[in-house]
Order: sequence, then C-alpha cells, then structure tokens
Amino acid sequence: MTISDMLSPASVLVPLPAADREAAITLLIEAIALPGSPEQRGVLREAVLLREKAGSTGIGKGVAIPHARTPLVSKPRLAAGRAAKPIDFSAADAQPVSLIFLLAVPESDPRSHLQALATLSRLASDAKLLKSLNRASTPQEFLKLLSVLPL
Repeated sequence: MTISDMLSPASVLVPLPAADREAAITLLIEAIALPGSPEQRGVLREAVLLREKAGSTGIGKGVAIPHARTPLVSKPRLAAGRAAKPIDFSAADAQPVSLIFLLAVPESDPRSHLQALATLSRLASDAKLLKSLNRASTPQEFLKLLSVLPL
C-alpha cells in the first residue's frame, strides 16, 4: 500500500482555502469522504482537535499531520491539502505550514497509524519533494508526486 492508495483527487485540496488550523482541519475532514452522517464527521473533527490540544502536529519544514484514531473508519483514510497561504500550526520549528495531511485510522489498528505517520513524517526530510508538492497546481499533480511513497 502507498500513500496515494489512501488518497483520491477528491481528497486532495490544492489549494486549501483555509486561514487557520481549525478551518484547514474542517475542510480536510469534509474531503476525507467518511461514510455516514455529518455528525460523524463532527466526531472525527473533535478527535483531531483534541489531539492538537495535546501537542501540535506541525512537524516542521512546512508540514503538519493532524490525525486521530477513530472507530468511524475500517481502514486508514487520508486527505491532503496545500494551503493557499501558510497557516500557523505551532510547528516544532515555529514556521507556518503549507502542506497538511489529515489522517484517520481505525481505533483498533495502532500499527497502521504509526506506519502512516512515519511515512508522512519522512516527507519533511525530502526538500525536493516538498518543493514539488508546494508547486503542484492540481490534485492530480499532487497525487502523482506521492504515488511512489510506500506506507
């Protein structure tokens, strides 16, 4: 499985029209295409925001990975966005983020949660890939850049 297996053009927002962290999380949760009602998306939003309160998911170099384990999904789901304007995520390096990957994983599968987080975290160490992702002008272009990343 690759990161792009968890994404579709509909779950990639390029650009992501959000001015702050909560708006970005809300838009990405809408894009993640959870089955069920709007109330369930609200439950996921609250879980992600609770995780953010525990510690920022801004990992540095312009990347944030808001995430939560939830019983609402049976397999890992991912949404991604490139912010139209960098957003303050209280990142480890104190820099705003432009690339945001929202991850929802089954509550009963901590292994896939850790694998996906590790893979997404490695993005921050690839300056060339980050530059290319920040230049992507369409969801399809963004997806193509991620297509080779194993999970």
